Amino acid sequence: MSTSQRVLSKDELDRLPAWAAEIARKYFAGEASHFLLHRNIYDLVRSGGKYVGLIDFLRRELLGSKHLVSYNRSEGIVFRSDNAAETERAFVSQIRIGDPLMNQEKLQSLPRDPARALPLIERFLLSGKQVAVVVSFLETIIPAGEIGYMSPDDRNNLVTLQRWISSSHLLNSDNIVLYISESVADVHPRIREHSRLVNIEIPYPDEKERFEFIRYFNAVTPGVRSEIPDDQVASMTSGLNRVHLHSMLKSSIFEGGQLTFETLRRKKKEIIESECVGLVEFVTPRYGLDSVGGMTKPKESLRRIAETIRTGNEEEAPMGILFSGPVGTGKTFLAECFAKDCGLNVVELKNFREKWVGASESNLEKILSLLESLAPIVVLIDEADATLGTRDSGGGDSGVDARIFSKIAAAMGNTENRGRILWILMTSRPDLLPIDLKRQGRCEEHISLFYPDDESDRLEILQAMVRKNKVEVDEGLDWSPVAKSTLSLSGADIESMVIRCRREARAAGRKAVAQDDIAKVAAEFTPARDEMAVEYQTLVAVREATSRDMVPEPYRSMSPAEVSERIEAIRPMVR
Repeated sequence: MSTSQRVLSKDELDRLPAWAAEIARKYFAGEASHFLLHRNIYDLVRSGGKYVGLIDFLRRELLGSKHLVSYNRSEGIVFRSDNAAETERAFVSQIRIGDPLMNQEKLQSLPRDPARALPLIERFLLSGKQVAVVVSFLETIIPAGEIGYMSPDDRNNLVTLQRWISSSHLLNSDNIVLYISESVADVHPRIREHSRLVNIEIPYPDEKERFEFIRYFNAVTPGVRSEIPDDQVASMTSGLNRVHLHSMLKSSIFEGGQLTFETLRRKKKEIIESECVGLVEFVTPRYGLDSVGGMTKPKESLRRIAETIRTGNEEEAPMGILFSGPVGTGKTFLAECFAKDCGLNVVELKNFREKWVGASESNLEKILSLLESLAPIVVLIDEADATLGTRDSGGGDSGVDARIFSKIAAAMGNTENRGRILWILMTSRPDLLPIDLKRQGRCEEHISLFYPDDESDRLEILQAMVRKNKVEVDEGLDWSPVAKSTLSLSGADIESMVIRCRREARAAGRKAVAQDDIAKVAAEFTPARDEMAVEYQTLVAVREATSRDMVPEPYRSMSPAEVSERIEAIRPMVR
């Protein structure tokens, strides 16, 4: 490195965001000259007394008086130095040295195609002094994929950038190259994994940084009113960057002129769901565990976990919970009620099987990054066997790309997120989930649910379903025809019977359910299901349970070997 290079002082470094300070330290120390910036690259960054885009920030805070040349496929070569005219003259001068026959007309129209533009930039980079190059949308220049399937131009681009990164001349010069891509997964691995390339992740702003931006926005924007204090807005907007905040605050001016709790929740939901291409849905649970009928033992266990999370004892919180049991046992409802009692944001991963077909890993990378930004959070995955395993009882391929699966498994097992991200998997076929996902360190609690096996449990579920569905009933109504039924009834069956009772009352011209309605429904109702499949689902839930107290009495006397033997006996008869 030239002695003419200005090195930032300690105070200047301390004022920089952590990611920018890392670039500066490694560059000024002569450790690296090539950096790949990714993740929150479209955000605003504070520079002096205002907020600017990423490239402007780099120019103002890191690159100083360097000749700054930026490039992307759309804009082509652009000169962004404080003295852009001087940079352009120096650039053109180097082109003429390399190609004396190039005429003025060609020089006035620099190429946009990377196969032609990159060699020109390379000439300036290798020959010039105090040169900074910023290559944006890197994934469009050297996309991820097998080399054999790349076009000749893409292969040439790949070789060109490999040559830049491997150049000892550049490492020992004052020149620097900054590559920008939202997702490293979309960049060719020969570049993103190069030993001389430093990956720099730009994080989403934390609560303090969001608060600073909100205060700044309110100070420079007239007409902003809010029923929510600034610090509370900052707390409630986890997972959003400054551009999102700017959009939200701007829109509130035109929507009644005031930012309300409802507006904030709605806007946040819209922003995050749109950012995550339909794979994430915000869930707002309406009920807590007190609304769940029966399930005494599971509720006791979940209440203890919820209390641990609410009190901030992160080291005692499980990494994940597996809810298993036959269809209709209320796994999804119980999980949502538990999530509400935890007092955390709740999201559900949606449509995995369909959406991931042909999708890039970058979508998953974006979602996992978002979850970390939203933490503390509960992540729900319903029908986890279909999402992360296979419904083919014969086993076979998981149906999820191996790299995607490994990323999910790694995220679930990341101990740094204990107490911050709680994964909840729900399935009636836990036997189809990979063992690696169910092990301790990922799903540490296995909550098994079963059909209510005694009258008191059924009555409690009945009362809960009457409240949940707002069913009017005559005073002193006797539900024993349902509670004492000899049928094997799930929670879903009981709810269906309650709704049928209301339908019977309406048909008779009454608002409230009467005793005759209950008697008629109890006499006519027949569960529509495959009893062999229910038995199989019950047995695999028994095998998964991490607490024997949750296992129904008839199965407690069975040894694990006996349970497995029965499972194998009926497996061929289950679809």
